[in-house]
Formats: sequence, C-alpha cells, structure tokens
Amino acid sequence: MTRASPAPFTGRGPALPPLRRTISVGIIGLGTVGTGTVKVLVEHQRELERRLGWKLQLKTICSRSIHKRDLSWLRQPVNTTRDWRQVVADPKVDIVVELVDELRTARAIANAALGAGKNLVTANKQLVAEHGVELVERSQAAGVNLGIEACVAGGTPVLHAIREGLAAENFVAVYGILNGTTNYILTEMERRGCDFREALAEAQEKGYAEPDPTFDVEGYDARYKVAILSMLCFGQPARVADIPVEGITRIDRVDFAYAHRLNHTIRLIAAARRQKADRLEIFVRPMIISQRAQLASVLGAANGILLVGNKGGNTMITGRGAGGEATAVAVLSDVVEIGRAMAAGGGSTTPLGYTTWHPARSAPWGENVIAAYLRLVVRDQPGILARVCAVLARHRINIDSVLQEPGLTKKHLPFVMTLEPMREKLVRRAVSDIARLPFLAAPPLLLPFADLP
Repeated sequence: MTRASPAPFTGRGPALPPLRRTISVGIIGLGTVGTGTVKVLVEHQRELERRLGWKLQLKTICSRSIHKRDLSWLRQPVNTTRDWRQVVADPKVDIVVELVDELRTARAIANAALGAGKNLVTANKQLVAEHGVELVERSQAAGVNLGIEACVAGGTPVLHAIREGLAAENFVAVYGILNGTTNYILTEMERRGCDFREALAEAQEKGYAEPDPTFDVEGYDARYKVAILSMLCFGQPARVADIPVEGITRIDRVDFAYAHRLNHTIRLIAAARRQKADRLEIFVRPMIISQRAQLASVLGAANGILLVGNKGGNTMITGRGAGGEATAVAVLSDVVEIGRAMAAGGGSTTPLGYTTWHPARSAPWGENVIAAYLRLVVRDQPGILARVCAVLARHRINIDSVLQEPGLTKKHLPFVMTLEPMREKLVRRAVSDIARLPFLAAPPLLLPFADLP
C-alpha cells in the first residue's frame, strides 16, 4: 500500500510544501507566559505532534535578556536572538508567537509578521482589544492565521467555545469574572474576614498580584478582556476607553458581612449585554450578586464566564485564568490549530468570530435601571437617617431596607441602605448629594445588584 503525498496548496497563504512535514515556531518574549510556553512545548512536544500530525519544531527564542538566561534545560538545539526582526525575517519560521507585554512593540511585531506572510499567535489582550479588527483584516489579506485564545481567561478556552461551539447562538449577554487577582482578593476577604490590604499582600506573596497591582485591582485588565468578548459575541468592536470601569479598592470586609445578610456576595463583574435598539451596555464594576448565582461559585484565582443566549440558553465556562503554564496551553492550542490549517492547505481563520463588523452602539450611560446597595460611613449623631432619607425622597428613590451591624465604633460607623430599582443616573445624583452631608466620615459606596442567572 502506498502513502499518498499531501495535495499541493492552491489557495492563498503559506501552505506547507508537499514533502515538508515540519512546522517551525519562533517565540518572541520570555517572561512568565513565554517561559511557560517554551517549557510546555518542550515537555509535551511528542503529544502535540501526535495531535497535529506533523513535526513541531521550536526554531528560535527571542528575548532582550536572552544572554542572561540559563536555557540548559532545553533538550534540543534552539536558535536565540535579542532582535525580534530576525524571527520575523527567518523564512523557515512558519508561526510567530508574540508574547511581549508592551503594546507598541507587540503591535510592531504583529504587523511585521503578518506583513511577511507569517502566521501569528498573540497573548496581548490590549493589542487585540484595541487593534483586533485591524489584525484580522491584515491576516485575511495575507491569507494567514491569527491565534488569540490566550488573550482572555488564560488556559480556559472561552474564545474557541464562542467562535466554534456556539457560532450559531444569538447572544443576549456575557458576564465574566475575568481577573484572577481581584477574584482571589475578594474571595479571601469573604472567606477569612480580612481587609483589602491584607488580602492584596497575600496575593502578591503567592504571585497572583504584581508589585504594582493597579492594572488588576482598578479593573483595567478585565476591561480589555470584556472588549474582546464583546467583539466575539456581538460583532461590535467597542472603543476600550469608552468602557466604564470601577475597581475593588474601596470594598471593605464589612461589605461582605452586609452582603451575606442579604444572601449575596461581591464579585468584580465584566459584562457586555444587549439593550434596546440593539445597543450594547459594556462595563467592569464590583457588583452584589446572589450567592446562588453561578458566578458566585468562582473562587480564588479562577476565571468564570457566563454566556447568555436566547436559543441555547446559558453556558458557564470556568478554569484557570492566569499563570505561565495555564496560559501556555492556550498559546500552544492556537499553534496546533494553525498547524492543522497549514497541513490541510492553508487559508485564514476568523479569530474574532466575524468576517464583518458593526461599530458598537453604546447604550446611553445611566439609563439602565438598577437596584442598589449603598454603604455610608458616618460620625454617629441624631438625625442622620432622616437627612439621608430626605435626599433620597427628593430624588424620588424608594428605600428597600436599612442594615446596621452591631458593636461598631460610633466615630466611623458603617451602615447600609438597599434601594429599589431606579435609573442609575438618578441614583448617582442622589448619592452625589449625600456625599456632601457633613457627618460622612468616608465617601459613599454604591454597588448595583446584578440580576444574573
């Protein structure tokens, strides 16, 4: 029995020559994810090749600090360089894996790779959130493939699930816990009753949080990710800077005590959902969610994504959202998928799930109706509740309940009011007036209740 040679490539893009059975990879960036990717590729190379059906070769590693790295653990000869341009220009490199944090450099690498007719895999969420449509159009024009799975939820294959497994779904909303650092902090505050600073310090000690945690705890990381999810679910690229974002730094241990009295908890929720006239509401903010909600069960540094469709119903996906080797799984899954496409004859994929897009039409800010949790910290004195109620009444906002934990200091006394549903902009106007009352010891904290499945 004779073995047939692969059919010659007749389409666009860099297909493999008929007698060639090796796919070569160049990795640019040797940080946490880059190192993890190299390790997973080397350790599981045979398994990856069995899945791919072709030989997978790590051709080149590029890092500005490559001369300082001990790579003696590599079991195979690998070219090294400090100049990413050498990786892109190498005619033997089939897939460029870009794992650089800095946006300007990452974009330069991506554009150069696609311009040179190379397949590209990137884990840079900012690059895809801000320039994803441009990258897809460039890859399609060049007839090459673009892999972006590692940009959202690390090793959890949510983008593939949306793009392939749920391609026929008409999504109503996507809700996510998309940042492992903030989820670890919040769930530790809840579990142990500790304050924010203590939970943050522990997250930094365990490597879940950076020395400067601003990007995570202020919600910016999750904002890039929800922008990408919005593109895949709705085909509407949103301008990242237009997505409102609130972080978790003002959440206190007492907020969990009050939330529990209401049979709720607190999570940083990134969401994109359809509103009237096919407008999108996209945001990142801490929210009060029911303890029975599916996202309430996402604990520690895990990520969770809840996809709400009007045909197939709800789909919940959870998994590790960070870490070098977990993210490396997503990176190399893209490599395998692209390698399969090359072996089958080339062509380009649709990594963002659509071939054409409509600009995002944002829902007017503040027109959404929310029920709200309002925590006030006051210097206790007679008449406080009456004055706060008077402000709320002036804005025609009804109070659902008033809660006060016993035994707290009178000089810094927190209590909570839950407010009945009202348009958010009206609630915020009332809270702005309350913030000017003379007995407040800290700015008010307003958290909306999330109506989640």
